[in-house]
Amino acid sequence: MAGLQRLSEKSVIVLSLIAEGHNYGHIVDGHADISYLDIFDAAKEALLLNEAQSDYQERMTDIKRRYPRAYERWTDEEDAQLSAMHEQGRTGARMTQQLERQPSAIRARLTKLALVSTDELDPR
Repeated sequence: MAGLQRLSEKSVIVLSLIAEGHNYGHIVDGHADISYLDIFDAAKEALLLNEAQSDYQERMTDIKRRYPRAYERWTDEEDAQLSAMHEQGRTGARMTQQLERQPSAIRARLTKLALVSTDELDPR
């Protein structure tokens, strides 16, 4: 998942040792560079990462519910449909609804297909 943090190297080591069945005392006694605080930090880091992934998954689920084709590769047929709708003067809302894509994806694709310039899309 792009944009999400990864666990630090030390946290990966600590969590791997825990997953192998080592208790905190064994980890601290057997690894001079790991303290109890490192163990607690690794747990906290893992929980925060899990929370961030859950938030991301919830956002993606909501987007895909509203726009089923969001983030999918555009097909030649969709490009032709978009071009035809643009030529017919269809609204962005209508294109979004028919193509099941986010408004930002419609704007980006219109620009990529050179059907509009970025100046036409700029609301300023």
